[in-house]
Amino acid sequence: MALGFVVLGYLTDRPEDADWLTPAERDWLSTHLVAEREHCERRHGLSLIQALSSRTVWQLALLIFLAEAFGSYVLGLWLPQIVRDFSGASDFKVGLLVSVPYVIAAGAMVLTGAHSDRSGERLLHIAVPAAAAALGFLASAYLRSPGLIVLALSVAAAGTYGSQGPFWSLPSSFLTGSAAAGGIALINSLANLSGFLGPYSIGLLKGATGSFHSGLILLALVPLGGAMLALGLRRNTVLSQPSHTDF
Repeated sequence: MALGFVVLGYLTDRPEDADWLTPAERDWLSTHLVAEREHCERRHGLSLIQALSSRTVWQLALLIFLAEAFGSYVLGLWLPQIVRDFSGASDFKVGLLVSVPYVIAAGAMVLTGAHSDRSGERLLHIAVPAAAAALGFLASAYLRSPGLIVLALSVAAAGTYGSQGPFWSLPSSFLTGSAAAGGIALINSLANLSGFLGPYSIGLLKGATGSFHSGLILLALVPLGGAMLALGLRRNTVLSQPSHTDF
């Protein structure tokens, strides 16, 4: 809560108001952002209605649902129970073990996002983490060593969260203004359906089978579908253009 007030006072809405940047940095950012927006408007220029009915926008909603949102909601709500189920550890130890995948995932988010920015490539930086998440979830369903299971879940978490940065740069690469606001809202709203479907399906499978084995297999299949969709979208002419920014 305290940091919320710090952000309110410290971060600005526009680069030109950022006192913590040098004048040259403020001018460069402002000029660059205007040029990017004008280029996007000249090339695409979608209206709000066109954005909401765009096939690409709906494909992106499905992509984030499969590649990231489904797994992240399940990890957020079920990971402590999954860890307790295979480890039999106390609440305190479960809390420590659960922190490991998130620490690794935080590093993966930074590294994946930075590499994606340097290369200007987005969809492979979604497909590869999604495939890694599928592999991690699948391995955790069959491993028996607690240490190896935590490692597998760490790979799954890194893959699940690692694609967030590259993904959310995609809508703004072809949407601007009200089209961006509406399109991103639609993508986010549809992806958030996984907040119900993900945890509910895992709980249903756990209740039916008595273990998380089948649920972890489902968790592997979903991001695998996301990886395949990301690879298929590389043929999409709207999304396949490089978005390299020379920082």
